[in-house]
Parts: sequence; structure tokens; C-alpha cells
Amino acid sequence: MSRRRKSRRFRSIGDVLPRVLRKLNLEETVKAQKAVQVWPDVVGEKAVRHARALSIEDKTLLVAVDSPGWMTQLIYLKPRLLKRLKQKVKKGVVKDIRFVLGMDSGPISA
Repeated sequence: MSRRRKSRRFRSIGDVLPRVLRKLNLEETVKAQKAVQVWPDVVGEKAVRHARALSIEDKTLLVAVDSPGWMTQLIYLKPRLLKRLKQKVKKGVVKDIRFVLGMDSGPISA
């Protein structure tokens, strides 16, 4: 019997990471997390001071908002924000946005 020698050459993280994520069933989680990361680009400079993406669960992006006024404005803009999110992240990753009032009354730091 011949034994195959394992390759000892170094590989870049970019070559290895996708396979590891697939094995750990984390591919979708990583794709979903991108929605949180791109939120500032989606919502814009002014609104990002008042609304912070927290997490994503069951294809719903959870966003903390610092005032009822901003929440109302963002709910009104929700279809447009969803469209922008879908352009920036893989199709099917985000299907909804849920806005919740933040814990403090001041602006949320970006």
C-alpha cells in the first residue's frame, strides 16, 4: 500500500475559509452578517447616527433606533432600504427589517 503524503505548503485563508465555513454550516450566517456591516452604506450618513443594525435572525435585520421620530421615518423608507440591502448582499439573505427603540435617548454612535 502506498501512503499519500500530505501537502505541507501553506495556503491562504481565502482558500481555506470557504471550505471550513461550509463544513461548520456557517456559510449562511456569514452572508447574513454582511447585512449588518453594510447598513451604514444602505441607510446613509445622517440616519446611521440614529439607527444601528444589531443582528440578523431568520432573514430579518434587527435595527436599534434612538427615537420614535426616526423609527417612523425608517419604517416609511423600509421598502427602499430593503431594496438597497438586497443589492449589497446575496439574494434571499434579508427579507425584512425590524426596528426597535434603542436603550438610550441620544444618538447611537456609528
